[in-house]
Amino acid sequence: MFPLGEGIAGRRLSEATVVLAVSGHGFGHAVRCAEVARALLGFGARVLLRSEAPVWLFPPGVEVIPSPGWPLDIGVAQQDGLEFDIDATRRRWRDFAASFATHAQAEADTLRALGADVLLGDIPPLAFAAAKHAGIPSVALANFGWDWIYAGWPGFESAIACVQRGYSQADRLLRLPLHSPAADAFPAFATIEDVPLIGRQACCPPERVRRDLGIDDDRRRLVLLGFGGFAARGLQPAGLAHAPGYTFVVTPPLSQTITEPLPNLVRLAEQPHDYVSLLAACDAVVTKPGYGIVADCLTNQVPILYTDRGPFREYDVLVTAIHRLGRGRYVPRQDLLAGRLGPHLDALLEAVPRWAPLRCDGARVVAARTLELSRRG
Repeated sequence: MFPLGEGIAGRRLSEATVVLAVSGHGFGHAVRCAEVARALLGFGARVLLRSEAPVWLFPPGVEVIPSPGWPLDIGVAQQDGLEFDIDATRRRWRDFAASFATHAQAEADTLRALGADVLLGDIPPLAFAAAKHAGIPSVALANFGWDWIYAGWPGFESAIACVQRGYSQADRLLRLPLHSPAADAFPAFATIEDVPLIGRQACCPPERVRRDLGIDDDRRRLVLLGFGGFAARGLQPAGLAHAPGYTFVVTPPLSQTITEPLPNLVRLAEQPHDYVSLLAACDAVVTKPGYGIVADCLTNQVPILYTDRGPFREYDVLVTAIHRLGRGRYVPRQDLLAGRLGPHLDALLEAVPRWAPLRCDGARVVAARTLELSRRG
């Protein structure tokens, strides 16, 4: 079902120059594209990055294209890891759409100057319009499109039209699992090809991770709190002390907002180099559903205690996938913010898991298909 492009490593296609155009919204788009970048580099391709996402998420060897002074993508304006600002998103899109054509032409000039052979976009519409202007093929990678997200909110008709004009100029959509099953979820793409999940595998043994964190008691359950590169306003970490059988781990930026010492809280001052091994060493993850964290938990079979994230259409799709493919439980937001997690974690970890077998080599498949579809192909 999923072509691997097995013969590609020995072909001259591997010398292609690939531009990765990645939405800076959250970490989900970036972490999966980082895995694709790693696979592309392994094939011998030159990889250039155009994104507002943090560069440290991507592997060494990726070259960064300097920002021209405008964003590549609007995504969704967020107040923190749990709250959206729909009005701000609408206003930003109004300004973005007004200069869309001008910016697409300028981005196209950059693509030509860089000698790009193909563009892989996840999933900013401006990038596909620019690739069309530049005369190079473009490949979209997504489990949703922004037009589908915006269709859930009022007053986004002009933004949706602009998004779909951009998407219609992509040569192909490589559709990831965890997407909406609705027939009209991707109306702008003429060609859609399904690819496997992009999931990151842990490479460090759990016992070593726990030892590095200073956790010597194997009976204590380890829980990671994370909200997609955002903090969580209103979180009262003192409540975590009432779950004595658990040790909680937080990373930046959430760890930077917690100042009081707690006996069962580990605060990491810097982002761990191997985040997914930290995740895989945990007995559970507390989060809001997003593609990156859900894919990593399913890949490494880590239960998810999740809360709602406001009116975001992807939420229901991901929650369904969590319960169909793994182990998950909902925690009311007021309980999460108050740190009342003990009973919810107890119930989550007592539940019978439904870990479905998943093919998680989507990064290699996407890299191979992108190179095969490049103009050198």
